[in-house]
Amino acid sequence: MQKNQKTTLLLLSLLGLAYFIACWIPNASTLGSQDAAVFLDRDEYVTYPVVERMLALQGSLSNIWGRLIIYGDYHYGYPFYFFSMLVLLPVRLLQGAVFFDHTAFNILLLRQFINILPMLLAAGLLSYIHTRFKSWWKALLIFCLLISIPAVVRSNLHWWHPDALMLLFIALTFFFLQKDRLRLGRHFYLAAAACGLASAIKLMGFFFFLAIPLYLLMARRAGAFTWKAIARAALLFVLVMGLVILFSNPFLFYAGPRQEMLATQIFKSQELSEGYPHEESLYYSKGPQFWRWTLLASYGRPWVMVVLAAALLLGMFLSREKVMNALLAAWCLPLAVYLLWFVAPKPDHYLLPLLLPLFSGALNPLQPLQRLCSSPKKCHRALAMIGMLALGFFLLYQFHYQLARSLEKYLSYFQAF
Repeated sequence: MQKNQKTTLLLLSLLGLAYFIACWIPNASTLGSQDAAVFLDRDEYVTYPVVERMLALQGSLSNIWGRLIIYGDYHYGYPFYFFSMLVLLPVRLLQGAVFFDHTAFNILLLRQFINILPMLLAAGLLSYIHTRFKSWWKALLIFCLLISIPAVVRSNLHWWHPDALMLLFIALTFFFLQKDRLRLGRHFYLAAAACGLASAIKLMGFFFFLAIPLYLLMARRAGAFTWKAIARAALLFVLVMGLVILFSNPFLFYAGPRQEMLATQIFKSQELSEGYPHEESLYYSKGPQFWRWTLLASYGRPWVMVVLAAALLLGMFLSREKVMNALLAAWCLPLAVYLLWFVAPKPDHYLLPLLLPLFSGALNPLQPLQRLCSSPKKCHRALAMIGMLALGFFLLYQFHYQLARSLEKYLSYFQAF
């Protein structure tokens, strides 16, 4: 890395550390509480006993292995529980049996290291993808824009969930594709591994089904690859991805857990399509218009999403990162169609895999505007100045919205204590 890139990385690391500490404060508010009060989110109440069971470390090696691998909650993939177990393993080894008496502290660690840290890393990677860290202020602006989204702030408070890990592996897939530079080398297959892990956690990696063929076509056009070489690379990508999914979910080697997982995922697909059976609500109507409340509460006005989509499309043709913007668009398109038209429940975290990549391209119009500024024609320079002002006002508006909403969400977690 060059000196300016190292400086940018240091700045983002310091800001990320400050954010990590700021989230620690409300997440630690349940320390000293009884078990029932610790689980302010019902998902934590369901998932935490799974990790405790994995860390029991009692009985024969066969029993320990069984509890470690056959974890039982197949709503989420094994990597989520495996990484969560790794976070708590040092504490378990140091504390012994007393470990199980410190639920609040264990949950605090999981919230910080399974939610917040991967979310910060994902935001940093998306910032790098657009800037290569060559401009500290652009990288910092994108990073701040991403971590201040109200849905991101909300998901980092009193919540331990697999979405941040999934987002990290989605961002890593894009990162490795960028590092590959259309050469179909080892970074291409590292992207396959990251895509496999995103799929293994919550199936989201499968939404690269447009982006990867597009990348292969761009590699064919840019390089000296034959169609046979492209086909071989495609098959190897699928093979690597499949092997990562298989070996990162070792319970799949056992027939009983495998069948239970399939039944759970079929039931979950029905819930996503129809909503939860114990509720009947307009909330479960399908179509973009019914996501309006979620957008207003956690992301911004719908027209902001349209502007960001336009910025992403503009980046496909006029920015220096045309390939990456095209891949981001190929990722966002099928995911947007699926979420907006085929998913009934509308929690804000469902939109994170779609909108974080979309928000990351907010500065795409800046490069063509900067080029216009150096044009010898006065009319071009005037248009560039108008465009710069419009982009500046847009970013100020969105930052004002996000910071106000995020601060409100952040402070609300102190009201009950």
